[in-house]
Amino acid sequence: MMKLKLFEQVKKKKNKRPEICLSLSCGNIYDAASEIAEFGEFCQIIEWCADKMDGAENYTKETFIIDAEKIKKLCNKKKLIIDYKGDEVMTNKILRWSMDVADIIDIDAGNPELERLVREAKRKRVETLISYHVFDHMPSRNEIAEQYLKMEKRGGDILKIACTASNEVDTYAILEGAASYSQLRAAKPIVAIAMGEEGQVSRICAGDFGSTISWACGSIPTAPGQFNARQLAKYMDNYYKEEK
Repeated sequence: MMKLKLFEQVKKKKNKRPEICLSLSCGNIYDAASEIAEFGEFCQIIEWCADKMDGAENYTKETFIIDAEKIKKLCNKKKLIIDYKGDEVMTNKILRWSMDVADIIDIDAGNPELERLVREAKRKRVETLISYHVFDHMPSRNEIAEQYLKMEKRGGDILKIACTASNEVDTYAILEGAASYSQLRAAKPIVAIAMGEEGQVSRICAGDFGSTISWACGSIPTAPGQFNARQLAKYMDNYYKEEK
């Protein structure tokens, strides 16, 4: 199913296994608790996709904080990323409210208030993850490396690029672009993901190219080509076995 040969040939001597982030796409707290109970042991970070909650568009600060604190408690000391995808006004409200609960907030690279949100998060000692997605193609390795540089200048703590791969060459392009950026002296922590079935290998081996986190799902995928956290942990156990 996965083409690992090419990537095993370029494994670095000092590779680092990425942390696994369990992405939750749940309509209510009960389902989120069930997902964490089943898959939480296989991850180090939990992402709550708050926009997937039933009635999320009607959140007030009070009702949002109540749910966010419940999710945070379920995380049991694992880091919590809060993500919300909606209209600009509601998205930025949620991101600001999240700064009172989350360890990391996910801000889209195209958000007009990105720099302001980053500054506010820094004041509250909350990390920021700037995310950039391309769903219809794979940019070149140089375009990917340049995109990391652009996001770095905007002040985020973690820089994430996820693009769709149509073939193995596409997957290698994003990994090479990630490696080019991560070799810079002042490089920030990055995430590199080739979405789709053809890019699945990137979710396992991207640590060799500088990526620090790999996204997984529970029973409900939140992006094309995801493994569930149990599967991804198993694949990583095998791929990074020389670290044990």
